Amino acid sequence: MRGLRSRHEPQKPIKQFQHANTDLRNPERSSVTDLDQLIFQSTLHSLMHTTKPTSADRLSVQATNDDFFDTKPESNPENHLLPSSAMRRSVVVALLGAVQFGWIMGEMAYLPYNNNVYCKMPHIPTGQCLLYPGHTSAEWTMQSTAWAVGGGVGALLSAVPADVFGRKTTLGYNGLVMIVGGLVQMLAGDIYTFAVGRGVSGIASGVAINVLNNYMREISPLQWRMFYGTLVQIAIAIGALLVTTFMYLIPKVPSSEWQFKPLFGGPIVLGLLQLATTRFLLESPTWLIQSRQVDAARHVMTHLYLPCDLDAHLAKMTASIERQTQEAESASSKLALLVSPKYRAQFSIAIVLSTVQQLCGMNALVVYGPAMFKAIGIKELRLSNTLVNYGRFHEMTFAARVGDRSNRRTLLLAGSVGMFLAAMGFTLCQIHMNDTTKWLQIVCTMTFVLSFCFSVGSLGWLVSTELVPEALGATSGAVST
Repeated sequence: MRGLRSRHEPQKPIKQFQHANTDLRNPERSSVTDLDQLIFQSTLHSLMHTTKPTSADRLSVQATNDDFFDTKPESNPENHLLPSSAMRRSVVVALLGAVQFGWIMGEMAYLPYNNNVYCKMPHIPTGQCLLYPGHTSAEWTMQSTAWAVGGGVGALLSAVPADVFGRKTTLGYNGLVMIVGGLVQMLAGDIYTFAVGRGVSGIASGVAINVLNNYMREISPLQWRMFYGTLVQIAIAIGALLVTTFMYLIPKVPSSEWQFKPLFGGPIVLGLLQLATTRFLLESPTWLIQSRQVDAARHVMTHLYLPCDLDAHLAKMTASIERQTQEAESASSKLALLVSPKYRAQFSIAIVLSTVQQLCGMNALVVYGPAMFKAIGIKELRLSNTLVNYGRFHEMTFAARVGDRSNRRTLLLAGSVGMFLAAMGFTLCQIHMNDTTKWLQIVCTMTFVLSFCFSVGSLGWLVSTELVPEALGATSGAVST
């Protein structure tokens, strides 16, 4: 096979990046090298075919996932990249941005903050419409929209610092944006200032998610790509679960707004942690190679991975990324290259998957879940937040462990069908509400969460980053996210 060479054979320079010449149905005719085939071909081939994994494949994935925290270098005859303790520490630090995303997403899910009926009354009942009493529906929608708009702006802006200053620096200084957003929210005297704080927090969320997804893709060993990609969603679920758990501390009838407003300052703590622990965050070797810091990339790889033939892996990465960089520099811009015929299909799929993930209704379920549980007579509405967010955390954790055993396309299609059926069932239960359908909608909700976690929830951002070369990853993610 032309694309495969012995690890001891010197790499022959190739003048341009050749992903477009890959024959996905006939790999023997491919003109790319090992790394290009493994990363690019495996993802698109997975989306185009539904080949069932062999029992050997299943055993291999089971072994790698189960042995994740107990890997020894002598058990690596295939010369795979294996994560070190320093890499795991770096991953935990990087995931703080995803925790902030989940925190901001779930912080408004306390029903007494807003109730349209009570907020319109001349004399608001005690314990109702707690957050800026008397606000209108339009003002409440404004603060909700501010976070989404900020997230879009943050994602769009994140590509430049991520490519110029690096993943580590961008994620580290994003902690400052988290702190500013949290401070403005917590100290805001009116809902308009509060909306500004939500917008700033949204910028931090957008930066974190785009840069973090690319960072995870770039440092994760190929055989654990889905595991590490799903960690982002697990961290989001943890953030939402944390903030909704702290809501149990809010008195039923608060005597002061400072009995619940400190929750809006949670991102301040996360931002301080991000700044304090950035020194433990290891830079992406891919970005270092793109910046022509090959020696620094090898040094970082010795910390990220357990001992193996790193020179072989570095040679493959360098050859591939050099071709990608040359191609990107030859185009008028990275965005122009993404919309060119060569990458148009991949870029379109990335946009569709990211859009479906954001608009499928999972975030709305987290925010408006309490109203649904109220309909079936649950008086402690904070319990609904706990159930939904814990369910998301549990299913995402399960998906991370077993997801690599199945085909990407199979999971996306099956999960999307499950989400559609669950959403239809939920809608019908809302239309024909009775004692039976009140409970059926809970079943539909749990089915929706499960289907989400095994499809666009865990794979939306992952497949979006896998479909394009590393050199275009930050730009593609900035637009699609």
